[in-house]
Amino acid sequence: MSDAAEQVAIVPMDKLVTESSKLYSLPDVYLKIKSIIADPDSQISELSDVLSTDPSLCARLLRISNSAFFGLSNKIETISRAVQIIGFKHIHNLVVATSIARAFDGLSSDTANIQQFWMASVERALLARILASKQAFLDAERLFVGGLLMDIGHLVMYEHMPEMMETAIIRAEAEGRPLYAVETELLGFNAAELGAALAKHWQLPESLCNLIRYQDQPELSEDKQEAAIIYVAKKLAGTVPEPESVKMVFDSIPVDVKNTLDLTPQSCEQLLFDELGELSETLELIIPQG
Repeated sequence: MSDAAEQVAIVPMDKLVTESSKLYSLPDVYLKIKSIIADPDSQISELSDVLSTDPSLCARLLRISNSAFFGLSNKIETISRAVQIIGFKHIHNLVVATSIARAFDGLSSDTANIQQFWMASVERALLARILASKQAFLDAERLFVGGLLMDIGHLVMYEHMPEMMETAIIRAEAEGRPLYAVETELLGFNAAELGAALAKHWQLPESLCNLIRYQDQPELSEDKQEAAIIYVAKKLAGTVPEPESVKMVFDSIPVDVKNTLDLTPQSCEQLLFDELGELSETLELIIPQG
């Protein structure tokens, strides 16, 4: 192990989580929203009032509500109407997605192109949402959020241990090994575990934490369908929707994952075409601009 690796490896994951959560904090409005949604006796007006304390968040939620993301026929002009039409659960998911994107706004790294990072994150999110919908999954937006947050652990690692990440990336490519395995070997933890721990620190739902935690090892998750969806979304993101390219990725997916989702090369190719059709608008809606 190199001197750089030894130096980084002594940083405990819990310390990195604590320090990162201070730098990339969720707005106070999120915890208030979470509390209201958890209360079965809460009213639409309560949630609307809390959301209205954050004008930027309100504007983004209204844009998403009126976009093809939900495909509603009538224009939604107020937050209270958005809450009424979309529902508490979907509002929560959208608040998480937009709040995380805002928390990391302005972050820069020499190890990774941040713009490309967010584009890849939105690709994974869309693929997870589309695949979940095709699986008749009732809460596809939650899988969208899981896809979007999947790689937040790497964002933190790129910022706080760039030399270590560069070493891990080079070694993984040279040895033909999964990056998460090399990270675990060098650090004692990997980006998925770090991302899940950060999500837990933010008090995000345990289901979202698990989606992040098991993204590379779906066989370890109790919910095989959710884990399989996230895994496939990660594998397909960035793939050119052409038969030869899709077949190469498809062949690398474990048989049990393919069986869980009844995947075929053709269905994977269609997923990519569907995702490309939504990518541009979703990027503009979710990721802070300028």
